[in-house]
Amino acid sequence: MTEHWAAYLCNVNDKLASIFLDLELRNTVPDTGRPWLLWVWVYFKQPRPDGLSSTEEFSTLCAIEDELNDAMWRNCQAMLAGRITAQCRREFYYYGPRPDAFQSAVAEALRSFNTYEFDQGTQHDPQWQQYLNVLYPSPDDLQRILNREVLDVMGKEGDQPQTPREVLHWSYFPKEDNRSDFKAAVQAKGYRIDSESYHPESDNPYGICFGKVQKTGAEAIDESVLELAKLSERFQGEYDGWEAQVMSDEVAEKPGAKPN
Repeated sequence: MTEHWAAYLCNVNDKLASIFLDLELRNTVPDTGRPWLLWVWVYFKQPRPDGLSSTEEFSTLCAIEDELNDAMWRNCQAMLAGRITAQCRREFYYYGPRPDAFQSAVAEALRSFNTYEFDQGTQHDPQWQQYLNVLYPSPDDLQRILNREVLDVMGKEGDQPQTPREVLHWSYFPKEDNRSDFKAAVQAKGYRIDSESYHPESDNPYGICFGKVQKTGAEAIDESVLELAKLSERFQGEYDGWEAQVMSDEVAEKPGAKPN
């Protein structure tokens, strides 16, 4: 099974939270063979003022997670779907076929960390509601994750984000009229049209590629991409990502955040 682990910041119950999850699970849930949600909350000893984890506890929390993952898989055949860090605790969420050996698995994993307080519990969740409704990011947060992953790759190639360059974008629409209306809207925002395409086998066969010269800092990319995604949706279409040239001393060309 492939994995695609990612992290993002958001608010959970009106509190700042850091969520770390396997995005790839979205393609296979609900997993009918693992209908049970098994959760463990570990409370911090040295939290940050905002309730997130501190560098002082980093290595210990990593060790706790390793022990929990190993024990949950070995004893419960349960897999980690994700975790939430917020309110001075780390919440681990697993999905398994049954809850029978859960308590003994947690006890085994945390035996070496007996100075830490923790809570645990189980819930029958055959539709994977915790994963889909709590852990999984909103469309905006998902696009920010994709943007950040590509910007990280570009950064490793020496990209200078404050150097303007053309950023190309793609969107696809169910009807030609939708594409025409969108085309007029993005041209009004200063984008030039690069090309149009037609893929009759697709649900959204009418494609358009368009671009603008801009910087590739995270804030600038997020602002433009999220605006374009909403504009595509306004015309019943779907935004399909972006790409840009890496602007470094070597000016090496690299792809952008065009989702698979």
